[in-house]
Amino acid sequence: MLMPSLDESFRSRRWTHDEGPRFWWHRLPGMDFIPPIYSDLTVAEWELVRQWYDETDRAGLIGECAVPFISLLHGLVMGNRIARIVQLGTCSGYSSLLLGFMLRRMNAPNGLFSLEIDPDLCALARGWLERAGLTNFVKIAELNSLDPNAAGAAADYLGGEPDLIILDSSHEYSATVQELDLWYPALRTGGILVLHDVSYFASGFDVTAQGGVQRAFAEWRQKNPQAEAICLNGESRSMELPRPPYKDACGVSLVHKPGAPTVS
Repeated sequence: MLMPSLDESFRSRRWTHDEGPRFWWHRLPGMDFIPPIYSDLTVAEWELVRQWYDETDRAGLIGECAVPFISLLHGLVMGNRIARIVQLGTCSGYSSLLLGFMLRRMNAPNGLFSLEIDPDLCALARGWLERAGLTNFVKIAELNSLDPNAAGAAADYLGGEPDLIILDSSHEYSATVQELDLWYPALRTGGILVLHDVSYFASGFDVTAQGGVQRAFAEWRQKNPQAEAICLNGESRSMELPRPPYKDACGVSLVHKPGAPTVS
C-alpha cells in the first residue's frame, strides 16, 4: 500500500501558520483541516496545486479567489453535474485548474470556457492546464468578455448555452455593467450567474474608482427585477469585521435566471 508523504497528508494544512495574504482563510480559528476542494484531489492533482501555489507565490502572481468562493462553486458544480461553465476572468489559472479537476471527475469534456484578455496570463494558465492534462476539459480563450461575439464562442465550445457563468474579471463598474447586460441573456433558462467581489469592501478593487461590482450589480438588479438574486456579505466594508457564516469579506451574489411560470 502506497503511504502518503507528510506533505501530502497535510495538504492545505501546511498554510495554517503562513502569514502570506493569500492564506488568510487557513489562519482563521478552527480552519486547521483540509477542505473538500483539496481533499477530493488525487495525489498527483494536489501536487500540481501545491506547485502552482509555490510558483505563483515566488512570481508575486496573487489574485485568485479564496476557499469560501471556490468551495461554493465546488458544491454547485459537483453536486449538480454542471458541465457547461463560462468564467469571465482567468487570472493565473487557479480556479480553471480546480474546475477542470471537477469536470474530469464528472467525465464532462469541453466543460469550461474561460476568458482572459492578458496574453501572458492566458499562456500561464494554459501551461498549467497542459501539465494537469486538462486541455480536453478547459479552454482558455484570449478574448475580451465584452466582445459581442464572446457568448457565441462560448456556446460553440460548450455545445450549448452555459448553465453557470462566473463573473470575476476586471472589477470595474462600467465593465461589470456591460458584462451583466451581455452575459445574463446568454445564460440558459434556469441557469446561475455567480458574481464575486460584490461587497462595499471589494468596491475598492475598481481602479476607476466608480463603485466596482457592488454599484454595478445594485443598479443592474433594479433594472432587471425578474432575475432572482441573493447576496452574501454585500454589506462588508472591511476584512477585519466579525465574520458571518460565509467567510469571504469580498462578498458573492448568486443570480438565477427563471423561466416562465408553469400553468397547472
